[in-house]
Amino acid sequence: MAARETRHRTWTIVPSMVVALGLVAAGCAPVPPLPAAPAAPAPAAPAPAATVATPRPAAPTAAPAPAQPATPTPAPRATAPTPAPAGAAPKRGGTLSVLKFQDATHWDAHRSPPIVGLWDFLSETLVNFDSKDGHPVPQLVESWEYPNDKTLVLHLRKGVRFVNQPPVNGREFTAADVVWNLDRIRRPGATYLWRDNLLAISAVTATDKYTVKLDLKYPFAPMLAYLRGNTSTTQPMYAKEVEEKLGEDAFKDMNNARGVGAFMVKDYNPSAQATLVRNPDYYRQGMPYMDAIRVSFVSDQVTMAAALRTGRGDMLVGGLADFLTADLKNDIERTNKTIAWSSTPDAFIVGLVPNLQRKPFDDVRLRKAIFLAMDRQETLKVILGAGGHISGPLSWKLFPGWTWSEQDLLKREGYRQPKDQDIAEAQRLMKELGYGPDKPLEIQAEGTSFVPWLNITPMEVAKSQLRKIWINITIKVEDGAQYLAEDPKSDFLFRSRGYTTPPEVDAQLYTRHHTGAGRNFQKLSDDALDKLLDTQRQELDVTKRRQIVLQAQERLWSLYPASWLYTREAFIPRQPWVKGPDFTAWRFWGEPAELWLDR
Repeated sequence: MAARETRHRTWTIVPSMVVALGLVAAGCAPVPPLPAAPAAPAPAAPAPAATVATPRPAAPTAAPAPAQPATPTPAPRATAPTPAPAGAAPKRGGTLSVLKFQDATHWDAHRSPPIVGLWDFLSETLVNFDSKDGHPVPQLVESWEYPNDKTLVLHLRKGVRFVNQPPVNGREFTAADVVWNLDRIRRPGATYLWRDNLLAISAVTATDKYTVKLDLKYPFAPMLAYLRGNTSTTQPMYAKEVEEKLGEDAFKDMNNARGVGAFMVKDYNPSAQATLVRNPDYYRQGMPYMDAIRVSFVSDQVTMAAALRTGRGDMLVGGLADFLTADLKNDIERTNKTIAWSSTPDAFIVGLVPNLQRKPFDDVRLRKAIFLAMDRQETLKVILGAGGHISGPLSWKLFPGWTWSEQDLLKREGYRQPKDQDIAEAQRLMKELGYGPDKPLEIQAEGTSFVPWLNITPMEVAKSQLRKIWINITIKVEDGAQYLAEDPKSDFLFRSRGYTTPPEVDAQLYTRHHTGAGRNFQKLSDDALDKLLDTQRQELDVTKRRQIVLQAQERLWSLYPASWLYTREAFIPRQPWVKGPDFTAWRFWGEPAELWLDR
């Protein structure tokens, strides 16, 4: 469907809160005791979704959505109770026990990588992703329209209120709040990581109490997807009174969270636990079903897996770094056959990332030699086993049709097997640069054990593989906070990394690779690439845009800015008594307001 097409639609509000990758480290205090495991109850069907009529035309998404990941059905225990009849009503009450892998360094989602998953429970976004295919659907915005290619009008849902806590005290959410929040995200400075996604906006205006007009500098294909932000809630609507009273850093403390979500903060003890309670003024009548959510911050994934295996934790929440690997999934399933699993590809590619402004990586020949020498199939097998897939600059699984298929990648340099041809060419380039078996290149890379499969293990594999082209790597091990703080300052030489962005091709390519873009920490700058990236985001015809995106990736490949390796398949568990809408690639937690406990 061409992106200029508009039509009348009836929107169905489906499960709505999602969380994406978390890559910020924090120290962790001992974990408070977890509750005893309840007996596994009978399964029951979720409540039907509410339907909202939307008479105004809605702009379609410009990028294709990935297919919904398969959700394996857990094998039932022989002694499992008889299933509840289809359509069983949700039960009200109860406390959900949630596990979070480490605390966040801070909780301001507008100024942090998407590790602050509890905002999915505490507030909402203007637009959400459809749970099955990822196209934009209304959330706090009831409908939208494009009067022309450079104007987007948003019509807000009426009757939405902030939580009844000071200093906002339950007042109504209006167009003025949208203007304040979007202007806040667009503030200058590297700390506002998602500002690049909204820089196409020239002005945000409240035309009345429930209508907001976005004036765009140019036609902008990803605009609706960017109003959602990431698959994590990176752009929740905040109460401006909190910042006005406590300053710009107020939202870094979860105790100051004031949103319009299904739950609100009762207490937060850093690195230990947090308690969220039902918001009695939530605009969806009769929801949320649960009374409270108790969050326990655990120090490592082994502890998290043990709690899930024994039933002392109901589910996990956080970012993709919190999600479990295939090995941990298999370990849990050996003793807990009834646990339910969803799976999703990460919203980023893991690769070897050099600083292109520092020697010796300012020479494209060295970058190409490393690119050719890395054995991606072996790296994937050693680190993740069956829990991932090889990737170029975009994941073919997340963006089918917008990048090379797996079969096409396996025919290209650096990915093809056997490796003899690539190794020979890499050695030729190294000799051309003046290196050889008697004169190896010495490189000190950075690493951290914060998320081993992401931040250090790939570099350890590279250390082994690159010896065959006369590169000796030593790894300087840093703590996670230092390692991640170096990224936005480009204060690094060579590291294993994956930079999360919203699941939109523009974000995946532009934000990471355009000159001066928000997550272009490598300092890549290429005029031809910039032109292609600028053009694709302004092209509203989907077929034409796809071709420009493919051209941009060919240009990017020729620059060898990174050695892309793989995309991990992440596994999201929940106990069988946690009911509600399915967890999908677009809605990692289903819909928090619709979760309920059958126990």
